[in-house]
Amino acid sequence: MAKEREFLAAVVDNVSDGIVSCDANGVIALFNGATREFHGLPAEPIAADEWAEHFDLYLPDGKTLMRKEQIPLFRALEEGFVKDAEMVIAPREGTPRRILASGRAFFNEQGEKIGAVVAMHDVTERKRAERTMREQAEMLNLAQDAIVIRGYDRVITYWNKGAERLYGWTAQEAIGQPVDILYDGRGENEAAKQTLEASDEFQGEVHQIAKDGRSLTVNVRKNVMRNSDGTPRSVLSIATDLTEHKKLESQFLRAQRLESIGTLASGVAHDLNNVLAPIVMSAPLLRDDVDSALKNKIIDTIEKSAERGAQIVKQVLTFARGVEGERVMLDPRHLIKEMAQIVEETFPKGIEVTTRYAEDLDLVEGNPTQLHQVLLNLAVNARDAMPAGGKLVLAAENFEVDEHYAAMTPGTKPGPHVLINVSDTGTGIPPHVIEKMYDPFFTTKEIGKGSGLGLSTVLGIVKSHGGAVNAHSTPTGTSFRVLLPATPGASQLTNAENAAELPRGRGETILVVDDEVAIREVAQVLLAKSGYHVLLADDGPSALALYAQQHEQIALVLSDFLMPIMNGLALARIIRKMNPDAKIIMSSGREEDCGAADLAPIGIAACLTKPYTQATLLRTFDRVLHWDSLTLL
Repeated sequence: MAKEREFLAAVVDNVSDGIVSCDANGVIALFNGATREFHGLPAEPIAADEWAEHFDLYLPDGKTLMRKEQIPLFRALEEGFVKDAEMVIAPREGTPRRILASGRAFFNEQGEKIGAVVAMHDVTERKRAERTMREQAEMLNLAQDAIVIRGYDRVITYWNKGAERLYGWTAQEAIGQPVDILYDGRGENEAAKQTLEASDEFQGEVHQIAKDGRSLTVNVRKNVMRNSDGTPRSVLSIATDLTEHKKLESQFLRAQRLESIGTLASGVAHDLNNVLAPIVMSAPLLRDDVDSALKNKIIDTIEKSAERGAQIVKQVLTFARGVEGERVMLDPRHLIKEMAQIVEETFPKGIEVTTRYAEDLDLVEGNPTQLHQVLLNLAVNARDAMPAGGKLVLAAENFEVDEHYAAMTPGTKPGPHVLINVSDTGTGIPPHVIEKMYDPFFTTKEIGKGSGLGLSTVLGIVKSHGGAVNAHSTPTGTSFRVLLPATPGASQLTNAENAAELPRGRGETILVVDDEVAIREVAQVLLAKSGYHVLLADDGPSALALYAQQHEQIALVLSDFLMPIMNGLALARIIRKMNPDAKIIMSSGREEDCGAADLAPIGIAACLTKPYTQATLLRTFDRVLHWDSLTLL
């Protein structure tokens, strides 16, 4: 019996968990080796009343000292049972230990309580590891990147706050789901899977989807996590959202392409305008020798076609380079008629176009090419909204903007306006698209079928004209209302000005400088018929030689802007040095060359954009020759 007790005492004293017991009065009866170690007690026996000098007992916060009745052993004695009671034992000399204590009271055969026993398990390292894991989890949740862990069964086991922000699913929703929810059922990129299987890691761009169906582009880094025996356990993925970056990159590339197109368009415009210039100037000259109605009709066709070609060139420049076009008084009825004709000739036959406008429509001051583009963009959008056909209505009416309407419509001012309405019976525009449809590069069309510049261009042009655009859409159709400031009563003035007789020369000598033979020849005939004496030069040096010889007779110089050897500006500067009072008119096939800020300091009296009409040329000559002040056109 004694040996058994000795054996049991040795076992209890050598187990790794602490064991402590007391009698019914709370007097300690057993304190095994592990318990002594936890409390920092010396190996040699010491009196119980000296134990408290060697350690302190704290509540789980590690700061609040335990009262006697809170100590697990005495709780077990008093309450009969205690389980996983957490406490901190802090030896005066040694490292504090975090302990979980469980125990119970025990009774004799008569049911009398005779004591209590508690086993204490050291969880210091486990708690430290848990704290480290919590801290790491908090750090992972602070990360902006989406961090996802999925098992080799493809089920998600970890989902941080970054993943919640990026994908839209909460951790509760995502954990337990297959990772394929990020791939819209299409599965992961095959190349990414093969790379991951071959090298345990992958990095690259992949396309994923969010909870709300948004398409995402992410840069993802994946690593295989393995067990100690080398078998694969899970895959860690860290994804950085590139969606907005890709959008900005796409916009930048588009802007670069537009800039390149603009540079190309500028050069093409110069060449085309030089081709069109002699045609536009020649057509009126032919009328003088023609008395046949049929031939006059042919001349009208030539003239209108050449002018239309010039407008197309201006349109390319306007939208490729942002060149601000000339503004004139326009009749909205003509704009609507032209647009209706284009729709009827080019749109699918299933689209029925109707025009409605008042006969007493006021005129608007604007650039015809730009306003034509506004209507064209709106009509094209209407066409695309009616793939199976439908009705397109182009309407216009006079509209008075009062103070209240102006306050509710930014960009407008009280006064008379013309309201142009482009409506369709198409599929309508969803509310979330309406919010963004005026943003540059925003488009709902497939790649290659839209630049995303249509409505942003419409808004920019209308605003630059002092107007406003608003849209109303339902699932059965959309209506765009374009409001433009009007000029009542301007038609009589415009018509009178157009009907006025063209001014004639008074025998003045004009020096025409242009490297294009056709332009020189037509200008010579036109000016000679209009009462001028003409000298011709095909480049800058030839013009300087003529001017040096006959500067007293030369009343005005008409020079091209871009010429080989010496450009028009260089020629103008030299002529003005020779004669500070020289009157010079520049002409160019590029509208941006006629910038007043560049020309005024060197005394250029006017600048004409090719192709110019006979009327424009003769009226400009008359102004420059006979008005005292300089006029920049």
